Amino acid sequence: MIKVEHLNKSFGDLHVLKDVNLELAPGKCNMIIGASGSGKTVLLKNLIGLLAPDSGDIWYGGHRLSEMDYDAKKSLRQKIGVLFQGCALFDFETVIGNVIFPMNFFTDWPEEKKRERARFCLDRVNVKDADDKYPSELSGGMQKRVGIARAIALNPDFLFCDEPNSGLDPYTSSLIDRLIHGITEEFNITTVINTHDMNSMLEIGDSIHFICGGTVMWSGDRHSILRTECAELRDFVGANVLARHVISESVSSR
Repeated sequence: MIKVEHLNKSFGDLHVLKDVNLELAPGKCNMIIGASGSGKTVLLKNLIGLLAPDSGDIWYGGHRLSEMDYDAKKSLRQKIGVLFQGCALFDFETVIGNVIFPMNFFTDWPEEKKRERARFCLDRVNVKDADDKYPSELSGGMQKRVGIARAIALNPDFLFCDEPNSGLDPYTSSLIDRLIHGITEEFNITTVINTHDMNSMLEIGDSIHFICGGTVMWSGDRHSILRTECAELRDFVGANVLARHVISESVSSR
């Protein structure tokens, strides 16, 4: 389990995270939802160690992140997979080279084992016959799949996804959602997803945490989110549904 206690993070006079408290359920799809600028990405970066909080604690099991030494943090990073919003694939690497990359950094496996593991991961996300292609030759959806394959290359315990459906059409978004949820269940990964996509929340949100103004204001699951008494969350859900309706009307009128 990942546990966050009284987390605070500021940038100059801007107080982004304000006394954040939450628990992320093991082996589930944990969603952190909220509007742009609410603090979701800053929270995720603190969770994976790209940023250090000003105060508060992040626990991985019984281990406090701030007290881990270099070797302990390196060991933890081997257990973490990350799917960045823009995939962050290396343009100069082929598809299989991108998936092998974390293995080069964290393992001393022989090349044959690395390529075998990379192909297993690519097969799992349904990327076929693309080993020698470059990211620029792939569609947005295929790039996301390769990004997921790279994120699970080291068989992580934790998977972090920042806006995984960004820039994708609704059909491809749903495919990526089901892929992430399936991988979470199959490999018993603790998955954390930053999103503002209502379809994602309702389709795969096992555990949902709503952040507003840098504070977690509501926690629950996809079955209870539509019955919430939290006014800020109701406004967020209503705005999300309205936006999707406007987009749908715009598309259908073309």
